[in-house]
Amino acid sequence: MRKFLNNLKEYCALIAVILFFSGCMKSAPDFCNFFDYTTLLGKFGTIGDTGANFLGKADTSVRYAFMFALSIIPGIMLSLGIMGVATKLGAINAASKILTPVLKPLMGLPGSATMALTGSLQSSDSGAALSRDLYENKLITDRQRTIFASFQFSSGASIGVYLTAIPLILHGLTVTLLTPLAVIIVCKIIGANLIRFIEYIRFGEDRQTYNSDKTSLNSISDCSNKSLGQTFVDGAVRGWHLAVEHMLPNVIMAYVLITILQKSGLMSVLGSLLSPIMNIFGLPGEAFAVLIAAWLSGLGGVAVAATLFTAGTLNPTELTILTPAIFLMGAQIQYTGRILAVMAVPYRLYKYMFSISIFNAIIAMIIMSVLLKY
Repeated sequence: MRKFLNNLKEYCALIAVILFFSGCMKSAPDFCNFFDYTTLLGKFGTIGDTGANFLGKADTSVRYAFMFALSIIPGIMLSLGIMGVATKLGAINAASKILTPVLKPLMGLPGSATMALTGSLQSSDSGAALSRDLYENKLITDRQRTIFASFQFSSGASIGVYLTAIPLILHGLTVTLLTPLAVIIVCKIIGANLIRFIEYIRFGEDRQTYNSDKTSLNSISDCSNKSLGQTFVDGAVRGWHLAVEHMLPNVIMAYVLITILQKSGLMSVLGSLLSPIMNIFGLPGEAFAVLIAAWLSGLGGVAVAATLFTAGTLNPTELTILTPAIFLMGAQIQYTGRILAVMAVPYRLYKYMFSISIFNAIIAMIIMSVLLKY
């Protein structure tokens, strides 16, 4: 009986944390809204009637990058705090037992990665921080971290970013709201399996092992003899150190690179040279400017696409074909610091992460072209 009750507690904790990170509680009654990641995280207030918060007017300077990185830190601290509590309640243990048979064949990942996977679909910073915690506590191997990083890097925070940005172009799409999102998720899984295949060809079977017993799972938050409150605080402290020591410096580096590309004119040169490639997908050359903009900023890519659609440069069919690719290539420079650096992915693998994201975008445009024909 005691074992049954303990398992029931773990499964309830697992369901609760999945709902928390997935944002499903937004549609619940008002008194349940606190049980949602984005609601609990909240938003920064505005200054007077300007409509702006402490970030001010966006640009690509180092000063703005620093302030932007500061705005990310609360989300990382909240994620790791909740992760510690979930672990103490047995949620990761339950996920490991239930979902390993699913995630293992699908992407070669253990069930203990469920929380990080769910979190990564809503928040790139949350997913990366949770994944780093799993890796440091030997709950995933080096290769599994690489596979997981590939999944997260291409279209980071897929659901959160998509639902935030898609209203800009939704009126021009010829398919339902969820069709491009479904294509994005499918392509992310394809990309993760591509790096999985590459690693297998290069090194053979993964001979590393990961911890799966309950004692090892609980070590992720060192919470065995601590209260829930102290466990949350310890997780939040780990999130602070992770953000300040790893995420913040890399975000600044990314913005420096963005500024160099824009101010030097290399952005325009790249768009002119590579635009003929878009003809392969039945898109005008100007469409490449959308992908270049998306590569620097996902929302920027959507904004450029909306501008070209309004000007008549892109028709509804072309906009629809392009939409999943915008998100799959979105904010790659930023995510180098916010995902790859936070997860401590070796630099030698960066070329694969960028290449697979481009590959995912190509596959997405092919899939959308086929869907629109049939």
